[in-house]
Amino acid sequence: MPSPMIEIDKVCKSFGEFQVLRDLTFTVAPGEKLALIGPSGSGKTTILRILMTLETINAGHIKVDGDHLWHKPANGNLVPADEAHLHLMRAKIGMVFQLFNLFPHMTVLRNVMLAPMLTKRTGRKDAQSRAMDLLDMVGMADKATSMPAQLSGCQKQRVAIARALALSPKIMLFDEVTSALDPELVEEVLNVMRKLAAETDMTMLLVTHEMGFAHDFADRVLFFDGGKIVEEGKPDEIFRHPKQERTQAFLRKIIAAGHRV
Repeated sequence: MPSPMIEIDKVCKSFGEFQVLRDLTFTVAPGEKLALIGPSGSGKTTILRILMTLETINAGHIKVDGDHLWHKPANGNLVPADEAHLHLMRAKIGMVFQLFNLFPHMTVLRNVMLAPMLTKRTGRKDAQSRAMDLLDMVGMADKATSMPAQLSGCQKQRVAIARALALSPKIMLFDEVTSALDPELVEEVLNVMRKLAAETDMTMLLVTHEMGFAHDFADRVLFFDGGKIVEEGKPDEIFRHPKQERTQAFLRKIIAAGHRV
C-alpha cells in the first residue's frame, strides 16, 4: 500500500471554549477524492483551513506527503514549524474558497499568473502560458483580460480554481465552492470539478452540502458531527445505507429540504 498523502493523528482544535475538533484521526490516500459532509459547525471547513495553514492546531500531528505540517524535525525531536517550513508545505496544497478571494485590482490572467511568479520565481512568459492553459481548461480563456468585477460568481469561481491549480499542487481543497452561487450556475462549476477528478491524479478534499455531487465525485465520504467522524464509507454506503442514527437523521433533513443524495 502506498503511504498516505495526508495523515491526521489525534488532532484537537479549539476556538476559545469551543472545541471544534476532538482527537481527530484519519488518512487520505494519494489520488483519493474525499468528501466531508455534516451539519454546519461540525469541523469540516476547519480541517481544510488547518491543512492550508490558515489555522493552527492545539494538539496532535499532521503529515502531508510524508512531511510533518505543523512540526519539523530538529536534533532528533519534533519542534513547532517555522514560517520557512510552512511556506514549503503550502506549495503542495491548493485551496478554492467559498467566496473566490480574487484580487479585484488585477485581471483574470494576472490573478492566475501571480502565485507562480512570486513563490516559484516562474518567468512571466512561462507563467502566462501556464495561466492561459489553465483558464482554457476551466472555460475562461476568453475572459483573460477582464477584471473580477466584470465576472459572474460562477466565472469568478472557475478563475479561482485555475489560480489554485497554477502552483501544480499535489492536494486540492474545495470549501463549499458552490454555496455562494446562483443555483442555476452551480452545475458549471461542478462540471469543472468533475473534469479535474477524472483527468488528474491529485488528491482532493471536498466540503459540500451538494450531496448528489458528493455521491458522484467521492471515492469515500466522511460524515462529521461535533468535531468527530461519526461514519465513513463508500458513497453508496453512506448515502443509501447509513448505519448510524445521526447520519440517517442528517440525510433525512437534506432530502426533506429538496436536495438529491
